[in-house]
Amino acid sequence: MATPKPTPKPAPRPTSSEPSTGFRVALILLKIVAIVGGFVATWISLMAAVGMMTENGYARALIALAVTVLVPLGIADRLLPEGNTKGAGSIVTDVLAIFLLVVGLAFTGAAKFTGSLYVREGDRLAAAGHEHLAQVAYLLGGVRPTFPEPTPAPAVDAAVDAGVDAEATVDAAAAEAPADAGAVAPAVVDADAAVDASAPADAGAMGKAEKTPAELFRELSPSVVTIFVEKGAGRGGGTGFLIDEVGVVVTNHHVIEGAKSGWIKFANNAVYPDIEVLVDNAEVDLALLGIDLKKPREGDKVPDAKPLELGDSEKIVVGERAIAIGNPLGLEHTLTDGLVSARRLHEGRQWIQISVPISPGNSGGPLFNMRGEVIGINTAQYGGALAGAQNLNMAVPVNELKRLIKSTYAARRKLGAPNASSSQW
Repeated sequence: MATPKPTPKPAPRPTSSEPSTGFRVALILLKIVAIVGGFVATWISLMAAVGMMTENGYARALIALAVTVLVPLGIADRLLPEGNTKGAGSIVTDVLAIFLLVVGLAFTGAAKFTGSLYVREGDRLAAAGHEHLAQVAYLLGGVRPTFPEPTPAPAVDAAVDAGVDAEATVDAAAAEAPADAGAVAPAVVDADAAVDASAPADAGAMGKAEKTPAELFRELSPSVVTIFVEKGAGRGGGTGFLIDEVGVVVTNHHVIEGAKSGWIKFANNAVYPDIEVLVDNAEVDLALLGIDLKKPREGDKVPDAKPLELGDSEKIVVGERAIAIGNPLGLEHTLTDGLVSARRLHEGRQWIQISVPISPGNSGGPLFNMRGEVIGINTAQYGGALAGAQNLNMAVPVNELKRLIKSTYAARRKLGAPNASSSQW
């Protein structure tokens, strides 16, 4: 009897330890994201750290770049097996991804200590014109900045900036015109429609004529006030200004911070000891105070003070003249003048940098353009009063103030009610 042949068993499929194609693609994408994101975070983090030693942009960028690239490559070189280049590329990319992620996360995770470094680096990058990198630095430091849109100067301002008055400009244009006026009639403006040559060149474009500092002081100073505050063991104060007919006065938050009581004094010596705090915003360093303008201290005369007109800080032009009226070191109603030096982003906030001299006591006072509009609130000397800086002063843009003005103020309180700490001029 024939023995049946055994049925052959199918050979087992070979098992493979190789990951699937989808997994490999996902891993590659993850490494790319980690390397690119980690590179940017690490590079800016190291630039911020190097910024403690030097402000030079090239030095910060090159030193940070060298550490960001060479250190992980050096680590990868140590990990590569000698004489075997298989898988070398994978080892290098793995080390890059891990190193850049760890360093970037270590810096940002310690934001309590590194936050100020990021903010200062953001300031430096923004000043150098690298707004996208500055935004990354601010975000790593936990700040969400807004960058102002540049406002081009009106073409006619060139005459003002060059120190040439409008009348001279018009005369020069007339002198250069061809003798045969008929040949160029379409390009000649009717004399009756021409802007008054005695007005500033930008008066027509801006809608209001510029005035001299003396004229502005005479018109505006009655609406600028001196603010006195009593605190724990002494007295402080600053400047403020009237913005409505009821009695809302603007000043800096730090002027009234920690005040137990206080009083407001106008140029005619009318005193108002009954003060309410309508808004107190430490973030933008502004405060709105309320008084009853018709009820000064008994025996005092109601001041002839008109609300000051608020301008548009987005329309200021670097190089335009500006004046301040305030109380530097207690010298009441002092007039100073200078220029708008820059529209600056500093510590994640917008500022107007000015060469108008201000001192302790000017805080909270108005910064005017030459049309008498408030364009900012004088706030600080750059680096503080002891920094030795010359006319590097900062004002809060008036548009920040406009956001705080309401028709009613539900959270109003008496000055000195709980909600503050120490004060400063």
